[in-house]
Amino acid sequence: MPDATTDVICPFLIDSGLSRGQTVRLTSSLDTIISQHSYPEPIGILMAQAAVLTAILSSTIKFDGVFTLQIQGSGPVSVLAVDMTTDGSIRGYARFNEDTVKKAQADTEQGKTSAVQAFFENGTLSFNVETKDQNYQGIVALDQPTLAECVLEYFKQSEQIQTALKVAVATPKQTGAGWAAAAIMLQRMPMDRQIARELKEEEIDDLWNTAAVLLHSATPEELLDTDLPLEKLLYRLYHLNNLHFFMQKTIKFGCRCSKDKVIEMLRRFPEQDRKEMAVDGKIKVDCQFCGKSYTLTLNDLDAGK
Repeated sequence: MPDATTDVICPFLIDSGLSRGQTVRLTSSLDTIISQHSYPEPIGILMAQAAVLTAILSSTIKFDGVFTLQIQGSGPVSVLAVDMTTDGSIRGYARFNEDTVKKAQADTEQGKTSAVQAFFENGTLSFNVETKDQNYQGIVALDQPTLAECVLEYFKQSEQIQTALKVAVATPKQTGAGWAAAAIMLQRMPMDRQIARELKEEEIDDLWNTAAVLLHSATPEELLDTDLPLEKLLYRLYHLNNLHFFMQKTIKFGCRCSKDKVIEMLRRFPEQDRKEMAVDGKIKVDCQFCGKSYTLTLNDLDAGK
């Protein structure tokens, strides 16, 4: 098993499969997402939270395609989106009003409202899984103080899965380097028949409650410590809980934009709309995720039809 300490997801099981978990730590991939856009710190923190949640949630399902976490609201941040592919390529962007970000930050720091409400204002959080064969979507209202608590509410109300989750974020000022984020999540699994015969329901409840308490005993410093491999962190927490590791997955920044995809997108617009977009016969399109610019002529859009 690789001994990576950053930009990796580490899945695990405890208590003979009664609970499954994932832990993730992001550094360089996250720093690339945030730094290339020069986001102000409050937006960077929200992006870091969303990115680490995307990574950890995508690892709970089997899919061949793209997992997207998207937040929409009527506050200073109108859209925040992060997506990750099956092979671990992650990217993200946020659309926000710079003039109102400082007020939202001040309201949060003064305790007038939660960060979620201050920046998104009555928004929604959606999970989308897009594969070749089908799409799946889950939606939850942003009516909890943090994004992590909104995710927990989704599992409680929609999936009815007992879930424990802890997220930690560090800014470049705190790390002395770049952005960092980490999370650990535990979910209670359906009861195995063999285990059900061996243990009483009260004993199984006690195992879950103990595991959740141990999860929350992990400090932000431990979660973010790049000198501490995730396996060692999990061993500290669950070495008495029949801990079992699965193969880790590496995460990297990666954008899927291309000239062909831009052309395909522009061809969906009516011809008259494309002409109105053009300046001196050229249309310029910037990728919201990576910032790369594509300049195309109307002839480019007509070629190869």
